[in-house]
Amino acid sequence: MSPEMLAYAFGTDDEDQAFPTGIGRASDIWSVGCTVLEMVGRGQFQYKSPDGTIITVDSGKPKKFLKQVNDGAYPDQSDAEKSLGSELSHVLAGCLRKDADERPEAAELARLVQAVGETA
Repeated sequence: MSPEMLAYAFGTDDEDQAFPTGIGRASDIWSVGCTVLEMVGRGQFQYKSPDGTIITVDSGKPKKFLKQVNDGAYPDQSDAEKSLGSELSHVLAGCLRKDADERPEAAELARLVQAVGETA
């Protein structure tokens, strides 16, 4: 789940608070990145804290996970680089940028992947 989706779904206890979701196609790009990590990790991947420590993601405690993400936790991409190589890993890292505005749009993502395929 993208950081903006986590914030939307679990960011407040105030049921009456209205705020823009920030959810859009960039959230889908995040999901593409997570799907690639799951394929590389055979169904699993981990998150790391800002200092590089592996953290436990408890799906039963989404607010705790949201706090970890807000504090800088990020998907561990080290196995992906070993499996995908540096160029595709760079594309993957773009999909998993915390700031949705910094993620590539779908057309740009397709162009990047095609460019990597042409150089392989």
